[in-house]
Amino acid sequence: MSNRGEETGAIRAAATATWSEIRETVHSTDRATRALILATATTSLGTGLFYAVSAIFFSTVVGLTAAQIGIGLACAGVAGVLGALAGGYVAAWIGLRTTVVCALVVLGILICSYLLAHDVVTFTLLASAISAVRFAGITARAALIASVFTGPDRVRVRARIRVVTNVMVGIGALLAGISLAVGTPLAFGVAVVLVGVLTSLSALPLLSREIDFSAAEAAAKAPVAGKASEPGERPQSPFTDLRYLAVSFLVGVNATYFALLEIGMPLWVTQHTSAPDVLVAVLLATNTAVIVLTQVVASKGCHEVRTAGRAALRGALLIAAACLVFAISGSVGVLIASALLLLALLLMSGGEAFGEAGAWGLTMELAHPRNQARYQGVAEMAYAAGQTVGPLLISVTALESGARGWLVLAVMFVASGAGLHLLSRTGGRPQWRPAEPVAPVAVQ
Repeated sequence: MSNRGEETGAIRAAATATWSEIRETVHSTDRATRALILATATTSLGTGLFYAVSAIFFSTVVGLTAAQIGIGLACAGVAGVLGALAGGYVAAWIGLRTTVVCALVVLGILICSYLLAHDVVTFTLLASAISAVRFAGITARAALIASVFTGPDRVRVRARIRVVTNVMVGIGALLAGISLAVGTPLAFGVAVVLVGVLTSLSALPLLSREIDFSAAEAAAKAPVAGKASEPGERPQSPFTDLRYLAVSFLVGVNATYFALLEIGMPLWVTQHTSAPDVLVAVLLATNTAVIVLTQVVASKGCHEVRTAGRAALRGALLIAAACLVFAISGSVGVLIASALLLLALLLMSGGEAFGEAGAWGLTMELAHPRNQARYQGVAEMAYAAGQTVGPLLISVTALESGARGWLVLAVMFVASGAGLHLLSRTGGRPQWRPAEPVAPVAVQ
């Protein structure tokens, strides 16, 4: 009885902590956090709407075949990898907030320009430009968060932003039901324009005069504590930091998980198991719910490098376990297959929450504090590469080879998680920290 009471108490405490974090996310009193969350909410609303209507828009309005869409999106993936890296260097040159704002405005205009696409060439060019600008903005936002916030707040803000992203993407997908119900080319065109407008408008909260990010951005270039700064001294380049390159590579390997969730899982359920197809929608909705409820709690302590490494390992092990459960689900009856798929999805979602938190902690805390923009560019480049390669990897392993392919994926995730844990064991590098971190200030 005592064990059951302790378990109930632990569950109640976790639920209370989660609800507290959600309330703090919605009612944040910090102006910088509130601006980032509001911008994210607006963008994500458009993203959810776009995800739901884009494929139909491309096929019925633009008139592309599935193969042409695939070619265009593959080119866009490569452009995103390059855009992520370029975004860090552009942000270091013109400023972090300026880069984020410009990326959002330009991204919105480019999305509206999809109405001008009329063949595979224009579609591919637009999709590539959109992907490059999108990832450049993601890089600049990550660097902005890493420069504006310090200590636990860095990872906590990333976690809260991710919760908001999941919620608003879901709402956007529901909003797309209006266009899907109408089903006319005009309805889909209006939806795409609405996505572009929402994306551009999401830059407005970051332009608020109530928040001055300049002091925090300047702190990222301040002299290192305990060291004299020579005139013209340049902080270390991420491409000479072997440890950071290794961490970024392994984070990119783990990023293939998203292809597993968005492509591998639906195709596995519908083509390789006896479970009903409708279960896919249930599993995706469950994933969103789990992330919303656990992401902030899973990120606690990940501002410490060693803790982040342990979270990354825990996340990779959970995803690897999910791969093994998926493998088994392909050879059993309907009820058992459905139960196993739900179990696998819960394991995957937990792994996602811990893995993302660990990745944020490692890539922000191991970055040179006076060169966050370029360091985040390298990290986001690896992340984008993992998402780009992911669909092909999942196809040639799990979807082509079945149980053996799932085993290969499980081994890959275990290896990447173990590598991140090993690289985190020496901890951070305190000599790299700015002498006096400066927080964003409200303009009076």
